[in-house]
Amino acid sequence: MKTKNLCLVATIMALSMVTGLLTSSGTAHAQPPLVPHYECYDLLPTGPPAIFPPVTLETQFGVEEVGLGPAPVRLCLPAKKNGDGDLNVPHVECLPIAGDEVDKVVRLTTQFGVQENVRVGPPISMCMPATKAISPQEPQGPPPLVPHYECYAISGTAPVSPPVTIQTQFGTHQGVVVGPPTRLCLPAIKNGHGNLNVPHVECFQILADPPGPPPVLVNLWTQFGLQTPWIVGPALELCVPALKQVLAVGGVAEVAGADAAAMGATDSGGSSGTTYAVIAVAVVGLIVLGTGGWYARRRRSR
Repeated sequence: MKTKNLCLVATIMALSMVTGLLTSSGTAHAQPPLVPHYECYDLLPTGPPAIFPPVTLETQFGVEEVGLGPAPVRLCLPAKKNGDGDLNVPHVECLPIAGDEVDKVVRLTTQFGVQENVRVGPPISMCMPATKAISPQEPQGPPPLVPHYECYAISGTAPVSPPVTIQTQFGTHQGVVVGPPTRLCLPAIKNGHGNLNVPHVECFQILADPPGPPPVLVNLWTQFGLQTPWIVGPALELCVPALKQVLAVGGVAEVAGADAAAMGATDSGGSSGTTYAVIAVAVVGLIVLGTGGWYARRRRSR
């Protein structure tokens, strides 16, 4: 009877260990950081379009030379969404690009939830740091070197989320309706400038056009020099921090841990948690068998 009771206790301990391991690392998704958030506005030229030279971009998807479009398409202001974010991170200006297809399927985790099996489309924009001033003032100082992004087209359904409040230097927008995802932006190094360890961002369409500033002229300073002036149009996108996990390349599944290690903060705990759980079961099973056998031999010796 004592042997059975001890085996039962050991079994309960094993189940508790397995449950704890799976709960802490196997089923819980890692949480994305709170910074940066951006609200991205349409950007319209007032004069002849500028011509930019090709650049070399490095991301976790590889290194390629891309051509840049003739004019920026987005000005993204640092934002706070429902209080999360930092208004002091750099602005970014986004230009259209043409690059190589990557043919990858990813899992994305944001504050709006987890999106499974997101197919990454072609690269569509390159975003770089910018300093901004309302015209006729000029920006105070050159832009920083970080962050740079290479953004890829993605699609999906709108997140199940109540309207959000977005705060930028242009004011506070309440009741903003978040629509479907539009872009996945990977941290990039452009011509040697950038940092691959800054957070990814995922951009979502803004469905309900929030009340924005009246048409305003801004002067921008990027690594391509001073650009004057541009018309800031309506808000088009909300971009939030995201965690990315590559699930497949060209239809072939990848080892998720490799991408997680490159990110430095992704949902890579599932496989390791399961491994540790299996080890725990095996170890405790050996303990149970060994304990039961020892007691059985002891009883027979009596």
